[in-house]
Amino acid sequence: MTEKAFAIGLYSYTTPAPGADGLKAFHDLVTSIFHRIGIAPTYFAAEGLGYKGELTKIGGRVYTKALKSGFSDIHVMSLVANPEGSAEPGYDSFASASLSYVEEIDETLFCLAIEERFLEFGGDIFERILMSCIGLRHWDFGYALSEFIEKKPEFHVLGLDVGKLTAEDRKRLNKWYASLPEVRFQKIRDVYPVNVLNDTQLNAQVSASQTLEDIIRADSFSSLRRVGDRQLWLWEVQLGGLDDLRNMLATGSVLIT
Repeated sequence: MTEKAFAIGLYSYTTPAPGADGLKAFHDLVTSIFHRIGIAPTYFAAEGLGYKGELTKIGGRVYTKALKSGFSDIHVMSLVANPEGSAEPGYDSFASASLSYVEEIDETLFCLAIEERFLEFGGDIFERILMSCIGLRHWDFGYALSEFIEKKPEFHVLGLDVGKLTAEDRKRLNKWYASLPEVRFQKIRDVYPVNVLNDTQLNAQVSASQTLEDIIRADSFSSLRRVGDRQLWLWEVQLGGLDDLRNMLATGSVLIT
């Protein structure tokens, strides 16, 4: 059986940069998540003043420097878990996490990806981990998806194209790239098995008589509940209902891609 991996993506355009405290909270959360499922981070990377963005070993000089500084002067941080003795941490990781801030568009992006041999997508432990990620800081929206490992679901979250996308997927990615933060706050990128929505997205008009919330509550494959101190909504869709929902929403103006 072909192995799969999942990725969680959470976005914010309405809060300040994470700063050193936010990055420390991210580091501690990811480390605890990894330990909870029986793995440990092996490599670390940071971008910022005095950091080159290269993956270096946990416990090495760069990692120790970041710890001692309290993660100051960093705007991108990544933690990855690799097989023992890995010499290519960027290629053979089985779990990874990153937190980044892009000043030009005030975007904070959290991404967590884990192979499903370590953690079942959609199970009870997954949901508890998702809630802990949502609780990391204030988010505007997010989602989670599961793909074959070769497709690297984290690339979808991070908006990366390494030349393996279909023409249709590349077109959809380009639409996402071109969308402004205010549009992303109001609409949804796609329909995923796990969707984290804000009130504006949930109240988006699908037709003259129906909002997205109306569609969700009428759909037998969907469930909807408040999460994140009641600031966000968790919309979960059973796999059997994804295509019909996508087709239904594609005719309106709710989907970005």
